[in-house]
Amino acid sequence: MKQTAIMMAVVIGLSGMAVLAGEEVNPLKTKHSRASGKGVSTTAEERHQKREARKNCAQEGRQNAIDNRQERQARRIQHGINKGYLTDEETKQLQAQQASIAALENSLSADGKLTGNEFRQLQSELNEASRSIWAEKHDTEGNQMPVYRLGKNVVAKDSLTAKLASGEMTRAEAKALLKDFRRMMELKTRLSGDLSESERAALQSEYDTLLNEYFELK
Repeated sequence: MKQTAIMMAVVIGLSGMAVLAGEEVNPLKTKHSRASGKGVSTTAEERHQKREARKNCAQEGRQNAIDNRQERQARRIQHGINKGYLTDEETKQLQAQQASIAALENSLSADGKLTGNEFRQLQSELNEASRSIWAEKHDTEGNQMPVYRLGKNVVAKDSLTAKLASGEMTRAEAKALLKDFRRMMELKTRLSGDLSESERAALQSEYDTLLNEYFELK
């Protein structure tokens, strides 16, 4: 009898812990679930913060890239003015182009943002401006540096034309010549873009060396 009473007390005690209004309740599980809910909320907030940080970083990177290119192009124009490579009219045209790009940038970033598409649009305009600067500095107006042009007064050296005309060039010499000519075209293209001063100096030196090996001023 005493043993039966003890067993009933144990059952009643366990029932009080395990059953509440017909539902099974696990205090440890409930506590864990609440804690987990809080943890999920914190994680979502952290993810949001990381996304915002990445967006801000991308925005800053785009803006810096545009600003750096504008500064380099302004220096290239000033270099052309100082050396006499640009006439007054050419200078006005190039500066007007730069002002137009600056106005476009202000318009696109008026909302404090610069989207990927807007960034590419500005890059396209800057690419065109870069080509314009190179073309104006190396055309027949103003003072010129002949080593940067293959114009009417820059022709192949007699030694080269004689070898080509004689047909005495070996296969190895022909391959070397073709390689140098391709390199000159590559360098000419790269020199028309935006480069740091050290990069431009190195490429110009290589271009001069190759050009002067095969061409001369007449």
